[in-house]
Amino acid sequence: MSRQQRLSLPLFFLVVFLPVLLGGCAGMRHHIERPMVSLADIRLREVKALESAFLVEVRIMNPNDVALDIRGISCDLKINGHPFATGLSGEHHRIPAYGSAVVTVPVYASMVGMVSSVLQAVQGTGAKGEPRNFRYSLTGKVRLGGNVLEQTVPFEASGTLPSLETGPGPA
Repeated sequence: MSRQQRLSLPLFFLVVFLPVLLGGCAGMRHHIERPMVSLADIRLREVKALESAFLVEVRIMNPNDVALDIRGISCDLKINGHPFATGLSGEHHRIPAYGSAVVTVPVYASMVGMVSSVLQAVQGTGAKGEPRNFRYSLTGKVRLGGNVLEQTVPFEASGTLPSLETGPGPA
């Protein structure tokens, strides 16, 4: 066998088997359905002169037959249509297949925006004089996967928080 034939033989195998190998790796990527996200709880963490910190608990539900690795989450919380708080978390979580987990995200609200949102909600009353509820909208992104299969999935959740008691307490 000549020197040229010896060099072309590995090149031949590289040209033939590399596309097969790469095609097999591409086929291994699993179609991931978007996880469902909802607001589970919100708690006051700290109050400062110009900012308040809250802990927002977000429930992430995995509708897939494989576990999801959560690499991070970012979110914005609006109350009655007004920006209220924003935050992010880089904690890693593993959501089991067809399972769910609660992820805690620290969020921060400026005192000006927070007081404005609360006053608007507390001042209004419903049709029968009852306190108006807080409508919330939680939007953000969940970062999924490892180094190769990373993807960012947007989410949106909305609902109503229980109203605050604004009248005098029980007599």
